[in-house]
Amino acid sequence: MNHEEIESIEEKTGIKLPESYKQVVLNYPKELLGTEAEDFGLLNDAEVIIEENNDVRNNGYFGEVWPARYFIIGQNGCGDYYVISHVSQEFSVGFACHEEMACNPYAENLAEFISKYLHEIG
Repeated sequence: MNHEEIESIEEKTGIKLPESYKQVVLNYPKELLGTEAEDFGLLNDAEVIIEENNDVRNNGYFGEVWPARYFIIGQNGCGDYYVISHVSQEFSVGFACHEEMACNPYAENLAEFISKYLHEIG
C-alpha cells in the first residue's frame, strides 16, 4: 500500500488512521506477503478496507450498531473481523466475533498478530 491509498481510506471512511497502522500497511509484513492474509487477516487492498468499514458503519453488524472506535483491518471470511482502535496510538488488534457479539483482545502488537495469525492459517 502507498500513501495515496492511505489518504483515500481516510477520506472515504472519514477516519484518521493511527500512525502505527499506517506504518504496518506501508511496510506490509514480509511474513504475510503471499499468504491469504493479504485478502483476509491483514487486508492489503485499500478499496476492500474502505468497503468493509463503510458497510458496517452504514448497515450495522448483525443487527447491532458498529462501535465507532473500531476500524476493520482484516476478516476471517466467516463474518468476524480483526480490528484496531483508530483512536489508539499503539498497534494492538481485537477480534470482533459475530457469534459472541463481542470484541476481545487478539494481539498486543504486530509481532504477536503475525505469529498468531500464521499459526491459525498454518
